[in-house]
Amino acid sequence: MVKAGSLWSGKRFYIAALLFLNLFINYMHRINLSVAAPAIARDFHWDAGKMGLLFSSYQWTYCVFLLLWGWTSDRIGTRWVNGLSVTMWSIAGMLTGVATTFGGMLATRLALGAGEAASFPTSAKVVRQWFPASERGLATAFFNAGSFAGPAFSAPLVAWVLLREGWRVSFMITGSLGFIWVALWLLLFRKPSECTWLPEEERNYILAQTDSQAKAAAPPKGTLLRLMGTKTMWGLFLTQGCCAYTMLLFLFWLPSYLVQSRHMSLVKASWFTSVPYVFAVALGLIIGKLSDTLLTHEDVRQGKRRTLLMVFIMLSGVVLLTNMIANEYVLLLLISISLACISSALSLNIALANDLVWNPQMLGIAVGFMILGGNIFGSLVPIVTGYIVKFTGSFDIAFYLAGFLLFVAALICFTMTRRPLNFDEDVTSVTP
Repeated sequence: MVKAGSLWSGKRFYIAALLFLNLFINYMHRINLSVAAPAIARDFHWDAGKMGLLFSSYQWTYCVFLLLWGWTSDRIGTRWVNGLSVTMWSIAGMLTGVATTFGGMLATRLALGAGEAASFPTSAKVVRQWFPASERGLATAFFNAGSFAGPAFSAPLVAWVLLREGWRVSFMITGSLGFIWVALWLLLFRKPSECTWLPEEERNYILAQTDSQAKAAAPPKGTLLRLMGTKTMWGLFLTQGCCAYTMLLFLFWLPSYLVQSRHMSLVKASWFTSVPYVFAVALGLIIGKLSDTLLTHEDVRQGKRRTLLMVFIMLSGVVLLTNMIANEYVLLLLISISLACISSALSLNIALANDLVWNPQMLGIAVGFMILGGNIFGSLVPIVTGYIVKFTGSFDIAFYLAGFLLFVAALICFTMTRRPLNFDEDVTSVTP
């Protein structure tokens, strides 16, 4: 018999798995360029500054399309938005492997960013539809784990393919996987009330515990401006930005740092890149479940998840010690701790946004705006780090900057995310 109350044994696990795979393949594309960067730079004779611009270009269109995809998912639902967006970024990923000029590769990265911008807003919205509030932290951590499992798996795989077949083939392989995902998504995904393979008992449980029966419709007029008029929304935005800066520093530059500053071979650097991401996946799931277990329904509605969020932001600050460690295995431990904690923090911040936005028709835009914060900050990572390395010959200042932003994130989270985003009731009567 189906255990309707269990995410792991219920059929809704299939939806969680699809969301996980979406982010998994998404981040395979992102780490591909990071691992291939030394080979690409060598083939085209591009310096760190130029590679930084190439890394950053992805973020430009990602930022532009986040709100568009969020608005579209609120209006027409997530099924077709995900089918279209994943097809788009899969084609762009494959075309990266055939680019022969800086302009051509820049164009493929812009297209990739435009397509991949849909993943987080749509995933958060699907979590709202399919998973009760008591599972929201775990479901969010599960799909966000894909963003760390993808690099963990693909870093050594891409390095192996690159050494055997060249970097162009690696982009063709990772790009093609998205088409398989689209086929599975369009075959399996519907809203719970319309899903034919979902057992009746579990469907009734989901419908009773979520707002999944809310019809897809245009968000309330002026949704974005109303959200932007609140301190809470800006707190989520800035917290996401400061945390994402550190996460993307590792994503974009960790392989290059290990090769250039720690003098590792590409294969060894790929394994040293992979291990922290594996650690991040495991800890992220544990913390997501813990945040659900510790919170009552009313705690969730009042945003009490922020307490655990602040703890893990502060713990990720061990990144400041990176420059002081000579032993490479102690370094690996520090990077693993920092990346695992920032993984948990980012998952908790997305779950916190889902908690605080009471109107489900506003959720896509709200999460899109919050993720925009991460990517505005993230777009600076490749350029700032590239030029820090170019002018100082070291990554030291880059790690110090990341550590400073984490402490800023914890302060912002504590002071700015204390009221629910509820525009239908008098929020001044709600105890934060």
